[in-house]
Amino acid sequence: MPAEEEKIVATKSLLSFGILTMSVWVALGTAAVLLVSPVLGWLFLGFSAFSILIVIRRQMCSLCYYCQSCTKGFAKTSKLFLGGNHIPGIGRGTTVGMTSFIYALLTVIPVTLLLSSVLQQFSLLKVSVLVALLSVTAYNAAAHTRDLRR
Repeated sequence: MPAEEEKIVATKSLLSFGILTMSVWVALGTAAVLLVSPVLGWLFLGFSAFSILIVIRRQMCSLCYYCQSCTKGFAKTSKLFLGGNHIPGIGRGTTVGMTSFIYALLTVIPVTLLLSSVLQQFSLLKVSVLVALLSVTAYNAAAHTRDLRR
C-alpha cells in the first residue's frame, strides 16, 4: 500500500473525540483511586498523565511522515484510544503493547482498588464511578473489536 494511502488525516473530530476519551478515562480512573486514597489518587493522575501524554504520545510520534498534518502524536494517540488497531508507522506488536498498558493502567488498577474498597465499605458513589469506568472501558474494547473486523 502506498504511503499516501496510509497517512492519518488529523480531523478536528478525531482529535477532539480522542482527547475527550483519554481525558474521561483518566478522570474516572483517578476518581476511582481518589475514593480509595487521596495520595494514591494524585500519584495515579500524575503517572497516568506522564505515561500517556509524554511516553505513549512520544512513541507514536517518532516520524511525522505518517500524519497528513503534524499534531505531535495526538492524531495517532487519539486513534489508539478510539480503537485503532492499525496505526501507520507503528508496528502491530507496539500497538498491542501500548493498548495493553493503557487498559492495565486505566482500568485494571483503579477497578481492583475500588472493588476492594467497595467490599470493605459500600458506597453508592464508589459503585457509580466503578460502573462509569467499566462503561468507558467496554466502549473502548468494543471499538478495538470493531476495528479488528475491518
